[in-house]
Amino acid sequence: MSRKLVLLAATALSAAAIVAPAFAQDAAPQTDAPAAASPDESQVVIVRGIRRSMKAAIDIKKAAINTVDSIAAEDLGKLPDQNVAESLQRIPGVTIERNRGEGRYVSVRGFGPKFNAVTVNGRTLATDNNGREFSFDVLPSELIAGADVYKSPQANINGASIGATVDVRTLRPLDQSKSFTAAGSIGSQWAELADTQNPEASGVMSWRNDARTFGVALSASYMDQEVRDDEFTIGAGHVYRSSTDSYYNAGGVAGARIGPDVAPFTHISMPSNLSPFFFVRKKKMTGLNGSLQWKPAENLTLTLDTLYSKADITEDQTGLAYDFSGGTLVEQVVQGNEAVYQRYTGGTVDQILQHDTRDVTTTMVGFNAAWKATDTLTLSFDASTSKAQRRGKEDSDFTTIRRKNMDLWFDRRSGSPIYDYGFSSPNYDNASTNPQGITAHYYIWGGGSDIDDKTNEFKLDAKWAPEGAVTLYAGLASEQRTKTITTNSMPFGQQCAYCGSDRVLPESLFSNTNMNFFSSHSGNIIRDWVAYDPIALINQVKQFADADGKAFAPGVFDPSGSSVVDEKVTIGYLMSDIRTEIGGMPLSINAGVRVEDTNYTSSGASRTVLSAVPNGAGQNIITVSDVVPVSFDGHYTDILPSLNAKLNLTDELIARFSASRVLTRPTLSDLSPKQSIQTNPGNETIKRGNPDLQPFRASQIEGGLEWYFDRTSLLSFNAFYKNIDSFVTLTTTPQKVDQVTFQVTVPTNGNGAVVKGFELGYRQVFSDLPSPFDGLGAQVSYTYAESDANYVNAVANVSYGLEGLSKDSYTLVGFYEKYGFQARLAYTWRDKFLQVASGRNGEPEYFDAYGQLDAGVSYDINDHFTVYLDGLNLTDENEFIYSVTPDRTKEYRTTGKRISAGIRFRY
Repeated sequence: MSRKLVLLAATALSAAAIVAPAFAQDAAPQTDAPAAASPDESQVVIVRGIRRSMKAAIDIKKAAINTVDSIAAEDLGKLPDQNVAESLQRIPGVTIERNRGEGRYVSVRGFGPKFNAVTVNGRTLATDNNGREFSFDVLPSELIAGADVYKSPQANINGASIGATVDVRTLRPLDQSKSFTAAGSIGSQWAELADTQNPEASGVMSWRNDARTFGVALSASYMDQEVRDDEFTIGAGHVYRSSTDSYYNAGGVAGARIGPDVAPFTHISMPSNLSPFFFVRKKKMTGLNGSLQWKPAENLTLTLDTLYSKADITEDQTGLAYDFSGGTLVEQVVQGNEAVYQRYTGGTVDQILQHDTRDVTTTMVGFNAAWKATDTLTLSFDASTSKAQRRGKEDSDFTTIRRKNMDLWFDRRSGSPIYDYGFSSPNYDNASTNPQGITAHYYIWGGGSDIDDKTNEFKLDAKWAPEGAVTLYAGLASEQRTKTITTNSMPFGQQCAYCGSDRVLPESLFSNTNMNFFSSHSGNIIRDWVAYDPIALINQVKQFADADGKAFAPGVFDPSGSSVVDEKVTIGYLMSDIRTEIGGMPLSINAGVRVEDTNYTSSGASRTVLSAVPNGAGQNIITVSDVVPVSFDGHYTDILPSLNAKLNLTDELIARFSASRVLTRPTLSDLSPKQSIQTNPGNETIKRGNPDLQPFRASQIEGGLEWYFDRTSLLSFNAFYKNIDSFVTLTTTPQKVDQVTFQVTVPTNGNGAVVKGFELGYRQVFSDLPSPFDGLGAQVSYTYAESDANYVNAVANVSYGLEGLSKDSYTLVGFYEKYGFQARLAYTWRDKFLQVASGRNGEPEYFDAYGQLDAGVSYDINDHFTVYLDGLNLTDENEFIYSVTPDRTKEYRTTGKRISAGIRFRY
């Protein structure tokens, strides 16, 4: 269906709303009956059990006119999973992207996190990421009553997205059936690799008076977690080299770093370095949520919502870095255009310890006044403000030490994602753990970014529902968002004050990690290396610098790495619900037009590389210009019609159709003029934003059938088609400065694409089976999505599709619930997907297919206490990210199992 047809259809059905003297707001799914309950009014969070949560989700879907899927809490303060994202992945069409074992981002129908809007009670929640994508790892699941995934838009739904709008719902006291209810839990999680016990606790309370005129709800949660994963990475990616490259020059002689037994080679792919790492994350997170409701009059309801989340996260990466920029290449085996075996003599081996802090504070305050002015007219005013602050640049360090005169090798011929590797010293044994001869090398002291994100929203809405078949809606809204990124960097030259590696460090600084790297892998690899305190190391290097008269100081404000993007959106919409019949079958139609006018300003600073020359010691000497302030303005207006229709073929069988025009604004980091310059040999890159980007825009249609064959059972099918006008893609081009070629990556508006596919969903409680089998149930979903996108990566000479799109994904859940006993076994799988279109060295990077098995059991001791035991990643699956093809590892991780146990109580 063309854009004009969609616009004409929606506008014609909404024409009556133009003369309506009202403005409407109802962020809940539109239903086919005037008095139907919204999700907030029909919440089931105070009842218990898998069946009731399934029924709540099914009721929301059945009542809505548009396509919406939901999750609901099984009990007060208890989602079906320990993570909001992992609960959402049970919904057809929804997949998640894991970050070292934890579900962090949500993709819907093949569209990654930057294409999906996340709101809380219909309000935009600020995020600590560089862009708009929301990280669910900073939102405690205990604060959530449920969530709705709007796959087809309505004109009155907040959230511009090509993928979907995910609206998270919190507890509202006046909606609860009981005047007082409370619940809580105390438990601990065991993380296998870290071998730690991680305490967690939560509590929820809701109270209202008997007259339902005043109420308060409070939620709180706390966790203290330490987890570990082991990672084999190719730190700076794979690179293409020839024996005539300046990379192999020594003392100005071309090819001097290549032995006589190595045949000449041209454009051969090889790993820039090998980097086995221990990754340890510590996270303390506190979450608070409150809702206060007051009805001073029968026709007026005032609601004040507050949300607070504080996550203090530290991440320490301790690993080796085989840097092949030193030594002589004495052996090489080439297969095709890949170097599968290499050995160097007299080379260097670095070790890296990267310490990062991510202290994230997220707050939201929202006020809503709903006034039923007359029997037919309801007015609503909503105002909210949200802030996300990420701090860490003052306490983030990147330190490296170097071992010289090493013999080192790697071998990829085993076919494992973990290459065989090793190194030794002719001067001492156990080179990886021996503290002798370790020298100072490269440091970033106090470098990193702070992020501030602030959103303010105001909405005036109304709903006019006269007697008859038509309900009219209209509204005005204003949204303002400001994303500020403040970066510290060390001046060029200071971080490499000792890249000559001529200063030996005291042996007393070092000890062994004793952590047994990747114990589940049987290959020929190094298992242990030295550990050290990065602050003590930096203090020692500072003493060297003071004695040698060299400049060495913490990072300072970097204007070229900082930016401010300010975005203002003015919104107006008209919408109508029409209820009629066709051949005696009830037909509900929701149609509307939403107009969004966007103005933005992007400001920062820029600098250029003036000269770049290899220094012959494995590093580049870089000279950059002074920074120059830059600022850009942009403006665009979009008309977004939408049409949703639901036909009740029978009491159990429903057909749906939707058509709409949608957009996703460019991610804020892409609009930023800030840039980063990487100067490591073989990984010389420049990355910057593009303030001239236009939004992603698309026309979409979908249709489906739903069979509600029981109160807690559903079989559904939905097919979708999205035609994207223009897709923002990363373009990488080479730029030679003196003797060094930089790969410059910039986001640009590329060609369009089509995404199409279908979803299957099945939920059933087998209540008709004889006891005790009537406690069995199942939940299954499958999604197929494909795209004709075929973008070209000129650096790797390959084509790629859309980021975040898995062709196949499915979820299988089996459960049993009876006699106070509850058990659930869940397996979730998604096909490989493009994670980054232009990653290290400008090459596309893919996240390989991943499946995870989780399980949980609980038992009700009595009406008030329940004991539980949950297990995550029981089959110990590994995460695999590769560059271009699966034989070129980017990262390979093992996260281990995680087991939680504890007790829940309710009153």
